[in-house]
Amino acid sequence: MPTFSEKLQSSLQLSVEEIKIAENLFSPITFKKGELLLATTQKCNHLYFIQSGFARIYAIQDDKEITQWISMPNYFVTDLSAWLFNTTSKWNIEALTPIQALVISKSDYLTLEQQIANWSAKERMFIAHCFEQMEQRIFQFISLNAEQRYTHFFNEYMGLFNEIPHQYIASILGITPETLSRIRKKSISL
Repeated sequence: MPTFSEKLQSSLQLSVEEIKIAENLFSPITFKKGELLLATTQKCNHLYFIQSGFARIYAIQDDKEITQWISMPNYFVTDLSAWLFNTTSKWNIEALTPIQALVISKSDYLTLEQQIANWSAKERMFIAHCFEQMEQRIFQFISLNAEQRYTHFFNEYMGLFNEIPHQYIASILGITPETLSRIRKKSISL
């Protein structure tokens, strides 16, 4: 599992000196299971790097919780559009398990532009990568049937199936928990 500094290097192509600058702006933080990292009523003022634990990104529509994604160790998490456009969050981010993370405030994050050469270009490439992942996920959602989406998700994120409630996985896949159960039984019997 990569360290935080390795993730900074691979995600943002930072040098050793630049990694030290960035690391000094992040602080450790913990969340208890069920605690919100961000709520839909809040401005998005923090970016988190999850070191251990899982967070669920979800919204409520028509009194139903819709899980958009599960953030896992060694990934950054925030409401990206609210972070970038300084708006109220569209997503709740909840600790599904106890979480140990590193956090940077928006004001500290903005200082990176003055402290790291070519920060804007590095940040743009990182955001483009996030956008690329979103495009791929949307394409899979509209081009694959439920069983194919399940198979792809299972192959990519097998470890999640032992860590989080399956109803959240079903929501990510756009299927009911009952359909997920049927697909899982069918795939096990093959």
